[in-house]
Amino acid sequence: MANLTHLTLSNGVRMPSLGFGCAFGSWNPEDKSTFFGFEPEQAWAAVPAALRAGYRHLDCALIYGTHRIVGISLGQEFAAGRLKRNEVFVTTKVFHPPVPVGLNHIGKTLDMLNPEIQKDLKGRVLHDFERCLDELNLGYVDLLLMHWPGVFHTKDGALNRALRRQCWAAFEEIYNSGRARAIGVSNFLVRHLEELLEDATVAPMVNQIEISPYYSQPSVVELCQRKGIAVVSWGPFGSGSTGVLKDPVVQEIARQHGKDAGQVILRWVLQQGFGALPKSSNEARIKGNLDVFDFQLTPEEMARLTGLHCGKSSVATSSDSVA
Repeated sequence: MANLTHLTLSNGVRMPSLGFGCAFGSWNPEDKSTFFGFEPEQAWAAVPAALRAGYRHLDCALIYGTHRIVGISLGQEFAAGRLKRNEVFVTTKVFHPPVPVGLNHIGKTLDMLNPEIQKDLKGRVLHDFERCLDELNLGYVDLLLMHWPGVFHTKDGALNRALRRQCWAAFEEIYNSGRARAIGVSNFLVRHLEELLEDATVAPMVNQIEISPYYSQPSVVELCQRKGIAVVSWGPFGSGSTGVLKDPVVQEIARQHGKDAGQVILRWVLQQGFGALPKSSNEARIKGNLDVFDFQLTPEEMARLTGLHCGKSSVATSSDSVA
């Protein structure tokens, strides 16, 4: 079995295959018992716990509101001599359309339909990236991603392609400056990738997409593998809303290996050659999600887990709504 602890991107950059997701909150509008939206305050305990557990890949985004907490947490580790900057892999994302749970009025999202923004979209992307660096208190990031492929709920494919082209021009400028060691995309479907590959000078190195046993996106994965684009799974546990952690097949395989359901799912992701971004605010689970390198799923077990695919996503707004 190949070394599953790291992925090597197309430009040679090595990325820890397991990263810690730094988005916290509740996004289920049907659950009236909890606050609906981002809750970055949870990161104050969770991010230091992740670093203590051994995570060396932190997955951030401008919209998450946790950049400052991540930056301060890392700064404390740097100051104490427990970590060096080159021992940590930091991912962030920009280019997220406005959403009800976002801090839209202060620019944490990007209103791509605003004519004033469209006049200099590239400039706005450069501005948002520099804001990320400022909030993180870092000179560079290891990976910069385009968070979504365009405007939600639109059929104007030409507009979204033009917006992506301008955003990617900014990304290429950032990459060539050395302020992002790698660049990529997130939530891109086949059509979005094919168009960007035609328009880009520098091909994307990563596509971060929702992947779980219930939602495996085989056509997107096939294209990424053919084009040398690393696949990273967000929401491998169905963001706690799809029921995949309680699936009888997952539970049975977990019992056979003396592992929990989450560890089995992460191992399934890693054995396909993908990265994964488990997220938790519980310190025991944070530690446990790293304990996936001491067992191996059989080909039959891998096939059973892959066979659970039923197209069940954990989000209401998917990439299908972006032309």
